[in-house]
Amino acid sequence: MSEHPATRRLLAPVLFALLLAGAAGPGTADGGTAGEWLTPVEIAQYEATPSLDETLGFLERLAGRMPALRLERFGSSAAGRPLTVAILSADRAFTPAAAAASGKPVLLVWSGIHAGEIDGKDATLLLLRDLALGRHPELLAAATVLFVPVYNVDGHERVSPWNRPNQDGPRAGMGFRTTADGHDLNRDFLKVVTPEARALVGLFNAWRPDLMVDVHVTDGAEFDWVLTWATPEAPQLAAPLDAWLRSHLPAALAATAAAGHRNGPYVDLLDPGDPGKGFSSFNAEPRYSTGYFPLRQRPSILLEMHSHKPYRARVLAVRDFLAALLAEVGRGGRELQEAVAAAERAVVEAGRTGAADSTITLAFAAAEESDPIDFPVYDWMTESSLVTGRPLIRYRRGEVRELRVPWHHRARIAASAPRPRGYFVQPGWPAIEERLAAHGLRMQRTLTPVEVEVDVARLGEPTSAERPYQGLTRVEARPQWARERRTIPAGSLWIPADQPDFEVAVQLLEPEAPDSLLAWGLITQVFELKEWVGSAVLEDVARRQVADPAVAAEWQAALADPAFAASRERRWLWWFQRTRWFDAEYRMLPAFRAPQAPPPAAFVAAARWPR
Repeated sequence: MSEHPATRRLLAPVLFALLLAGAAGPGTADGGTAGEWLTPVEIAQYEATPSLDETLGFLERLAGRMPALRLERFGSSAAGRPLTVAILSADRAFTPAAAAASGKPVLLVWSGIHAGEIDGKDATLLLLRDLALGRHPELLAAATVLFVPVYNVDGHERVSPWNRPNQDGPRAGMGFRTTADGHDLNRDFLKVVTPEARALVGLFNAWRPDLMVDVHVTDGAEFDWVLTWATPEAPQLAAPLDAWLRSHLPAALAATAAAGHRNGPYVDLLDPGDPGKGFSSFNAEPRYSTGYFPLRQRPSILLEMHSHKPYRARVLAVRDFLAALLAEVGRGGRELQEAVAAAERAVVEAGRTGAADSTITLAFAAAEESDPIDFPVYDWMTESSLVTGRPLIRYRRGEVRELRVPWHHRARIAASAPRPRGYFVQPGWPAIEERLAAHGLRMQRTLTPVEVEVDVARLGEPTSAERPYQGLTRVEARPQWARERRTIPAGSLWIPADQPDFEVAVQLLEPEAPDSLLAWGLITQVFELKEWVGSAVLEDVARRQVADPAVAAEWQAALADPAFAASRERRWLWWFQRTRWFDAEYRMLPAFRAPQAPPPAAFVAAARWPR
């Protein structure tokens, strides 16, 4: 008799406890560690992953042994659980100022953004344990490292062996993909709706790390790589940062392979039914970590462990990659810091000079060109699917086919706009102000009204998505831009372009950027007409105006459209827009591009939040 799924879920923590109790040995094949310093996953023989409390308890034990390790809380989840960062520094540089003074690069590594994909957490415990026991001292000296062992802490505690049906372990269960209220944290880097995202972005704001690593587990195609990776590339990533990754990432991957972990690029099949057609590793939108950090002039590495490989193999591969990457940063840390500084200077200079022909990128897309790559995919067959009625691919695990396939990974600019000297944001828009502040952007608030020329966007008819996505309803509306001389009211925000993170402001404020505040439906008030006029009053105005031959001609042209002529609402709006009563800010984006910087005397020293 098969057991009920609810029984399996209840047994998951019990199984973990039994595994902990039954695995006492003095050491393991992973390095002969004394029993008292076995990590929870080693004690459980990689059949279970520890709870948040057990994870933090082990980290506290390590911190008690290792002066180079400190634990700090950097935020709270929506359900009130602590967000913890483990700071590793041989120099005991446990503050951003101390880390900067040390002269060493800073790395930020987080795991469990999708809490069922928890390989990175257990790999982090293994690596930190080894360093605490005095192994690999050269790694400890390489950099200051910020480890966030569990990012999605609420999803992490929703443990079930049924959470990830395509993943091979941990057998006792793993956490859930999203937060307690259903948010996917790897869709929230730019819009920062969740407290978790605001905390992680705040951690970046404080420390300004030089390199990011985001650890996931993938599924889909089946192949012989245990570890796959992806990075943003030029032109999405600044050229100096792209050059550093090209120089140093291959060495870390080669060392990982030499440790016994075959690896290759992240696999997103071009045709899910035919691996022979090749794959893509491209991922651009700033909702994702690999799309967000290039806006802040930082390289980032996405790790996607192959879900069909055993849990032990995946965890050890992450551990050995992180060790290899740390070793490479130790060799090329100064180059990394210089590349970051060069990328930041370029953005600041472009914003300061405001060249007439300079543009800002709004969106990227995958380039058409590809590179050939040897793809160790498992042999496959196709059959008819009962579920979908379409062909279904079945893999024969263990039977590897080495195929030469096209690999798409480069970016191309898909949309751009004239580069402004900055943006003005009208007062009274907290959804905009709070997000600009959350990303640490430098801003000033106008002290008095300022009369300047700005580019104003008026939005066309909005089209809303059919269903919610990440708790929001996405919106599209085509903007029409016009240069206007306007009086910017006192209390408005000025976001200057001569700052390293200006591209974050671009992506938030430009209506055609893929993850703008408008696109996420966070400022849809602009589409709502708040005032109205009675039909009888408007009728009198219309009869007077239509006596003008020019107005009469425009009205007849409008009536030539049958849909317009049949719509009471559109006809009413046509006349209402020609009155002095009409709201001039209807469908006007409350953020303006400024082709010239305003005079410094117009501002208070800095904007402050909360107000």
